[in-house]
Amino acid sequence: MPLDINIAEYALHNALKELRLGKRQAARLWAQRAIARAPELEEPWLILAEIASPRAGLEYYKRALQINPASQSACQGLEEVTRRIQKAGQAPVLADTQPIRIKKETLHTSRANYKRRIGLWLIAPWLIGLLLFKLIPILATLGMSFTDMDLLDPLHYKFIGLKNFLILFNDPRLGVAFLGTFKSALILIPLQVLAAVVLASVLSSPKLHHKNTVRMLFFLPSIIASFPAYLMWQGFTDPHIGWLYPLVLNPLGLAKYVNFLGVGVAPLVKLLSTLWSIGPGFLIMMGAMQGIPVDVYEAALVDGANRLRCFLSITMPLISQAIFFTLILNLTTLFGGSIMVDAGFAFKTDLSSVDAFLYDQLFYSFHLGLAASLAWIFFIVMLVVVLILFATSKRWVYFPDQED
Repeated sequence: MPLDINIAEYALHNALKELRLGKRQAARLWAQRAIARAPELEEPWLILAEIASPRAGLEYYKRALQINPASQSACQGLEEVTRRIQKAGQAPVLADTQPIRIKKETLHTSRANYKRRIGLWLIAPWLIGLLLFKLIPILATLGMSFTDMDLLDPLHYKFIGLKNFLILFNDPRLGVAFLGTFKSALILIPLQVLAAVVLASVLSSPKLHHKNTVRMLFFLPSIIASFPAYLMWQGFTDPHIGWLYPLVLNPLGLAKYVNFLGVGVAPLVKLLSTLWSIGPGFLIMMGAMQGIPVDVYEAALVDGANRLRCFLSITMPLISQAIFFTLILNLTTLFGGSIMVDAGFAFKTDLSSVDAFLYDQLFYSFHLGLAASLAWIFFIVMLVVVLILFATSKRWVYFPDQED
């Protein structure tokens, strides 16, 4: 049935197109094809009524009114055809010399419905993936959060209400995990945004040679999957299997002074691994910078502003929307990559975050219900933070469409 509807919409679209070009016969054929596929559509009957003789049009308008009794186009057309038949004294009409008139609302609605259906068919694979692999698992975790489900035996569970949430709120490790998360966010997110702005400014410079190649090289690390990136950093920092020690540190006698897995150095490794994937951020910033008119900079330079003043007073305000978007993007994606880098530490340390606590509850303690509850607590906290950022964005984000 959906296929018939789409074919009918396609035929209707062609009928309207032929009708606008004045090709009555072609329009009639396309309208008849639309009716053959979906006789419940009103628009094909209206098209046939407009290009048919008055007596035939009378029947077509009646059929359109049966489908949609509130149709103004069908009511007006029926009244006009009735007057024409009465004026002709019931004489048969051999030719229709009246101009073709289809309501603009009808044409617009038909085209909009056609485009909407085509668009839905084009994004159907993504919608199916969103439903099967995002929405259903999310709702499933909500149900799991109210049970005592165990990862090793998920078929045997019992509904326990809010007990999982009470257990987590009474666990001091939850506060430590959230504190570590927010400490990481306060350091890493501003640094990510700043690095993206600086990198975008450098790569947007007209003096830069081989721009496309350089931009591609800076963006390339961002497309590397998380697990290969983890293996790369492990190969770089692990004192037992990493290549940095036998090739660089051991020959220089520095191996005993450098421990990338130590408490003092591990935050630096985490920081570098986060900056490794700022490609999307600097790409967004660079697009925003390239959208700023050159005349604005030229006017500022004529008024005596230097490059730094132009950057602070023109570039930064005009790309504040891109900064805000990147801030939200980094905020929602920051907490998924620290588990593997932080695998050498227990979640109790201040270096760890909520996702590491969740990983511990799920894959070490096998408490599936507690892990689901923790995920929803984290989701609610993140949602509150994002809503606060949106509520305060009017104070520091430049929106041209909201100017007085």
